[in-house]
Amino acid sequence: MSTNQGDMRGKPGNNASSTGTLSSYTYTKHTLERSLKPEAMELIRCRHLNIQTIHVKAIELVSFNEAENRLTTKKVIGQELFHTLWNPTNLLGRLQGHRLQNPDTLVSRITEIGTWLRKYHDSSAGLTLEGADGSWLATEFAQKIREIRASNLIPELKLKKVEQKYNAELQKLTAPNYLALNNAFPCQIHGDFVLYNVLVDSQQNMHTLGFSKTRVSSNLEDVARFYSTLWAIAQTSRTRHNLFHELPARFLKAYGLRPLIAESAYFQANLVYNFLAHLEAQHRGRKTFSWNTNREMSQITRAGMKWIYQQI
Repeated sequence: MSTNQGDMRGKPGNNASSTGTLSSYTYTKHTLERSLKPEAMELIRCRHLNIQTIHVKAIELVSFNEAENRLTTKKVIGQELFHTLWNPTNLLGRLQGHRLQNPDTLVSRITEIGTWLRKYHDSSAGLTLEGADGSWLATEFAQKIREIRASNLIPELKLKKVEQKYNAELQKLTAPNYLALNNAFPCQIHGDFVLYNVLVDSQQNMHTLGFSKTRVSSNLEDVARFYSTLWAIAQTSRTRHNLFHELPARFLKAYGLRPLIAESAYFQANLVYNFLAHLEAQHRGRKTFSWNTNREMSQITRAGMKWIYQQI
């Protein structure tokens, strides 16, 4: 059973000032740092428009108290998708009794997340404000570079090469038709679509959650965020590579994209941002994360940074 439902886990991008409480049937979260209303409204929208596939859907909203900023969702008996893949494929996890149950079914359901994500994005495509674009990424990319430089996490020479290679591409995000020319479009996005924000229940159904960063931006931000972690996990050991190396491409195909999009400059700019964000989040939380979480994050970070250095 998951005791960490919601986006309060202290993982990358989550708010350490938030608290969550489980009951027999629900999970309630509360924070003083931001309004949970956008998340509540997005869950209502997903339910109203029936945004789901056979085995994938958004977590079910039970109630939202705006005065107290408390959001309650239906409890899911399960665990995060990340740990569903990770724990049975490392020695410590196997020693603790974790086993990869029905791997073919699991791969099929993860692939189906691509179908769900496309349905989610399509539900708001064409309904965004005129002039909506993906410029969020350019702003956040620059901020992430500043944070990494301030913490001296990457040698300055390599950091400058990263800036030089991707800044020019990111500045094109506000140009007319840039997204369309890159197989992308503006829409309402999840904003933190990572494996930690998908719960897997006992029937291997997938429940998406953690919509606290939902916003209008480029659909490929969500796609690349999910893809990046799937890809990185497959690089962390021979066992994981054998089991999961085809998953990223299958996810893209289910979304409706050719796997070759992962080689495009815009998609790769998204991947670079995600790997840099993972690096910075690990540094920021290293003193509060458990030994095991730090170990997990280090392996993902190492795979991502190795890829970045190969690109520059």
